[in-house]
Amino acid sequence: MMKILITAAAAGAIAVLGAPAAQATTNAEAEYLSDLQTAGITGDAAALVADGHTMCSAIAAGTDPADLAATYYSNATGLTRAQANAAVSLAIQDLCPGG
Repeated sequence: MMKILITAAAAGAIAVLGAPAAQATTNAEAEYLSDLQTAGITGDAAALVADGHTMCSAIAAGTDPADLAATYYSNATGLTRAQANAAVSLAIQDLCPGG
């Protein structure tokens, strides 16, 4: 099950880079989108937020954040390794319970 969550999180990133950002629905999501933008990661806000929440679910299920970042990087077009690492770290910080 963890592998499915990792793949779902990474797959969402593939199509979202470069699309305009929309308004977030919560303060945590708005902070996540702002932090992603600072890291050079832009795209469809809903898809980016969904990726972040999927990352939190994967981490809660026991996926190692480094493994999740590696999968996110390998499946996302246009992300650097540093950006993939940042996306996971920022999801933990901004979206995951107890982050």
